[in-house]
Amino acid sequence: MNKIVIYVIFFFLTSCSLYENALMSFQSAEYEVAIKEFEKYLSKNPKNRAEINFRIAECYRLSNRLPQAKTFYEKTMEIGGFQHENLAFYYAYSLKVNQEYEKAAAAFEKYLEKGRNADFIRQAKTEIANMKTVAEIAKTDVQTTIKPLENVNSVASEFAPTIFGKNVIFASSRRNEATFKSTGTGFQDLYALEILDTLKNTGNFAPNFFNENINLEGQHEASATFSADGKTMIFARGNKGEKDEPYTDVQLFSATFDEKLNTWTVPKMMERISRKDAWNSCPALSPDGKTLYFASNRKDDSQGGVDIYFATKDKNGVWGNVQNAGKLINTAGNELFPYIDKKGKFFFASDGQIGLGGLDLFKIDTVLEKTTKNPKVVNLGVPINSVSDDFGIVFRNKNDGYFSSNRAGGQGDDDIFSFHNDSANNKKVVYYLQGTSYATVKERKGTTQQILANTSLKLIDNQGKTVDTQTSDANGKFKFTPALDMTQTYTVFGEKASYLHHSVKFPTKGREVKDVSKLPKRDNEIWFDTLVVLQKNILDGAIPELEILYEYDSSRITSLAAVELDEFTDFLVDYFEQFPNQTLELGSHTDARGSAKYNEKLAQRRAEAAVRYIVSKGIDSQRIVAKGYGEYELKIKVAKTESEHQINRRTTIKIISR
Repeated sequence: MNKIVIYVIFFFLTSCSLYENALMSFQSAEYEVAIKEFEKYLSKNPKNRAEINFRIAECYRLSNRLPQAKTFYEKTMEIGGFQHENLAFYYAYSLKVNQEYEKAAAAFEKYLEKGRNADFIRQAKTEIANMKTVAEIAKTDVQTTIKPLENVNSVASEFAPTIFGKNVIFASSRRNEATFKSTGTGFQDLYALEILDTLKNTGNFAPNFFNENINLEGQHEASATFSADGKTMIFARGNKGEKDEPYTDVQLFSATFDEKLNTWTVPKMMERISRKDAWNSCPALSPDGKTLYFASNRKDDSQGGVDIYFATKDKNGVWGNVQNAGKLINTAGNELFPYIDKKGKFFFASDGQIGLGGLDLFKIDTVLEKTTKNPKVVNLGVPINSVSDDFGIVFRNKNDGYFSSNRAGGQGDDDIFSFHNDSANNKKVVYYLQGTSYATVKERKGTTQQILANTSLKLIDNQGKTVDTQTSDANGKFKFTPALDMTQTYTVFGEKASYLHHSVKFPTKGREVKDVSKLPKRDNEIWFDTLVVLQKNILDGAIPELEILYEYDSSRITSLAAVELDEFTDFLVDYFEQFPNQTLELGSHTDARGSAKYNEKLAQRRAEAAVRYIVSKGIDSQRIVAKGYGEYELKIKVAKTESEHQINRRTTIKIISR
């Protein structure tokens, strides 16, 4: 046979073998092996480079290395000729995790033009809407310090920390007893180390291999959770990759602590919760130990991708009643690594909620199986979240804890970071002033206060500068918008037509919160209240009359007359403050009984007695004069009844100079 023909046949068979091997590795989830085989095939078959680049991109995506997938998706589209209905969708996510948000939105839009997957269409629409919010999340100002655990992290993968007694338990592939063909890294085992050393990130120590019964050769063990009494452990374990195994993917296992032997028992698979044909991992026990949360890609009630589910323990201690956590938590993307703190706040990681890219950490302030009004999923913001994968958070106390991330600053791959929330010591408080405007109203039973709407108000500082101007609403309420300087003594000035203006001092010294750390939020507003009371200007319009009752044929100021004059004196204080150059006349009138000359003298004595009383209360004697009119200005010329005579006996106030 011709040598050239033999070579061509050999080359063809070899190429087919390479492609088939790569495809088999891909279908077996041996993604790192598949990448190398696809690259080797591509070097000999450049004509198929569009498809092969897509396959390589998919290997990176499916092994949770989406940032690396972007380049290969782009090569696929640049070459052209290869069609895949979800290419634009996957490419959009790779752009998002690389912080190319505008391009990501455009790629999601392109997917909507031809995409047919209902879950992906829904998720693409959500991502397009969410892209506007991503920039705001990236700017969140959280008082949190992040540090890598340098003595814990290695070039291998460390992730999913959890607290167990004085130790932090985490998963790591550092042992390298074998290579996991999906990612090209070692199999994961559980390790333990003391928390005290970890908090300082100092000291020469190495994590301890957790337990021989838990960690097995050639299998993954990760994501441990413990009961409050420390006697029960639930974790995730992968299979051996053998054909005759009873389960084909990661499952949940449970072990108990044998106090007599001082070790953990041989774990048993939680068959009533796990699904042998699905991936089940990331277990997390509630603080009371009655609910187990976990992540699974099972199809039961799935929102798409990996969802969070929960199971409950019955009175016999048997786990069951598995339910999907619902649409508020789960999306068409992936939700993993649930965690509940001691107060019932629920934390989880998601790449389908509004996030910066990859997995972000979120919380919801409720225990899921209990109903609350309008629960809201909140992104934890930066620096907890980044454009990398951030997941597996756990709290040591309300301010300190750990989480996993493959961000820069670690040792490589997934690493564990500590966080300390400084907000308790860096809380901010801003002070404001608000109040209500009233008017004094004179009634028969005395003087009362009523709401005075549409009052003009000014906030004035120590230097006499007007800081703000407001008008009270229909309920007399007003708020000054500038924050208060807590070294100032402010003046609140109120005025309205037909009313005397009034000023109220508001000193701020000594009003600050003594212990800011006890405030409920990081950013706090405190509103002080004040009242501004205006008096009706009784001299604005017709000549007013005072109801001063004298004894018969006497000018003595009785106790009843004193009450009336005291109220009038209070009015004069504000009046002369506003009108310091005016002079008032206090006029006394009698009825027509008796001689006119006598009545004139009696009226003069009464007017002078009233003026002396007012001056004794602090009113300037130059500002008010007495005038006795007697019977010369009768209101009723021919009075016959006692009530008519009483109308004529009156005291009047009028302005005589301005």
